[in-house]
Amino acid sequence: MQKADLRQKYRDARQKLSADEISKASLAATELFLKNPSWVSAQTVALHLAVRGELPTETLLTAAWSAGKRVALPRMENGQMKMHLVTSTTPLVPGAFGIQEPPATAPEVNPSDLELVLTPGLAFDLKGGRLGQGGGDYDRLLAAVGPKCTKVGWCYDFQIIEGVPVEPHDQRVDLIATPKGCRTVIR
Repeated sequence: MQKADLRQKYRDARQKLSADEISKASLAATELFLKNPSWVSAQTVALHLAVRGELPTETLLTAAWSAGKRVALPRMENGQMKMHLVTSTTPLVPGAFGIQEPPATAPEVNPSDLELVLTPGLAFDLKGGRLGQGGGDYDRLLAAVGPKCTKVGWCYDFQIIEGVPVEPHDQRVDLIATPKGCRTVIR
């Protein structure tokens, strides 16, 4: 199946989830992921705010602040995704694609300083392949992080598929976190 067909299939599947299913999945995934050693040890983490049926991240965001972690969220600037530090009191503003993002005044984080990046996607495979929305923003971010940064795919269990079509520029994740647990990828 081609990337465009896979994208549509998994967008449609996410849209069919009820609010209750989404809420339960988010709580289960967060509860399990908070115990993962990569999360526990990371002090500077990049998260995202879920949109369009993605597995929610709000509980994880709150847990990160409670644990004293430095939290970065994406902000679109001149067509490029940059990561900016936010606290629980940082006012978010409407940004690109209608997604809430940090204000321009929030401190920017160098990708090499990130210890963990939570990555959205439409589908993942157990070799770390990731199918994103198609803009390449997360591929560029993941290519710029340091070698010790853990790249985490954050998704529902049904989004793990046998094989994601991967091109040379596509970046792989190290771990996939779902409501049923965390899976380390095998390369």
